[in-house]
Amino acid sequence: MQRAFYIDRLRIILTMLVIFHHTAITFGALGGWYYFSKPVEGLAQQLLSLCMAVDQSYFMSFFFFLSAILMPDSYERKGFSKFIVDRLIRLGIPLIFYVLIIHPLLVYGIFTYQEQPTGTLFEFVRNMILHHPEPGPMWFVLTLLLFEIGYAMIRHFSKRDYVLPSKGKLPTVLSVVAFMLVSGLAAFVIRLVFPVGKSFFGLQFGFFPLYIGMYIVGVLANRRKWIEQLSPVYVRPWFLVSLVAILAAIVLFPIGMKGGNFESISGGINPLAIFYAMWEPLVCVGFCSFFTCWFSKKFSSRNNLVLAFSSDSYTAYIIHPVILVGFTFLSEQLNVAPLLRFVFVLVVAIPMCFFAARLIRKVPGVKRVL
Repeated sequence: MQRAFYIDRLRIILTMLVIFHHTAITFGALGGWYYFSKPVEGLAQQLLSLCMAVDQSYFMSFFFFLSAILMPDSYERKGFSKFIVDRLIRLGIPLIFYVLIIHPLLVYGIFTYQEQPTGTLFEFVRNMILHHPEPGPMWFVLTLLLFEIGYAMIRHFSKRDYVLPSKGKLPTVLSVVAFMLVSGLAAFVIRLVFPVGKSFFGLQFGFFPLYIGMYIVGVLANRRKWIEQLSPVYVRPWFLVSLVAILAAIVLFPIGMKGGNFESISGGINPLAIFYAMWEPLVCVGFCSFFTCWFSKKFSSRNNLVLAFSSDSYTAYIIHPVILVGFTFLSEQLNVAPLLRFVFVLVVAIPMCFFAARLIRKVPGVKRVL
């Protein structure tokens, strides 16, 4: 299979978007993160929160979609056993290292910076591992590992012939609308028990219907050659729908978050919770289809610099919490407004994540994992 160079470009952009997302939360946008600095206020805070809502609706689903596009061919090259071993090395080892090493040390550094009691480093790390293990942003890697093992198990034990891809027509309007309705309604129901913000080992199940749905769509896109068939005529209406949905959110979200109250949107039997759950698939489908079409048609040529950054993007994703928190600490030594500190951290952290990733991957043996 010829390498899909457009995926390399999208992977870089989405990794940068993750760093932007967590930087915005650090400085006042809605969401959970390791460390919160003095927030921006007023219109800037509202715009950042809106950006986070839009990001959340599609960017991690987009990651799952792109990963799924590559999975069938990877499985067929390697076979069941080699595929599983490769996934455990590439995903499992970094996940374990993050949970056991990076996460507790990062939290220890934050506590020390805030002059909170920690005890000895060994005691603190041991307590974090035994009583408060968390994957942080590596929840994505954990989920992807589960998805890919599940995919491999289905391929291995199913008697159905999945090997030969069959070109199929692009999904009809009715099929796309059905996907949106099912994923939106499933999210609404799950959020009655697991509202947005409530997690188990870093997993927010309220977002999982769209994650699972987009992963399945990615596999189907590979098998049925949908990417090659995408055209501006097909994706443009869905993108316009997503823009209209965002405009509606600009009006409705502030109502739900009046006085800082996010509960009415995050889950429950109320109109705003229903709107939010149904709104996300609208934005996700529009953005993912539009940018997949655009990049696959316009940015599909080989570029060695892009390949280098793409190879480093996974490591940059893993280490970005440490670098982001570190530069946030540094920004707090600057006597400037929070908005300027936000810009400073964002502008510096993104290139530093990729620079540090490149250095880490030069260590002998690391590229086998990262």
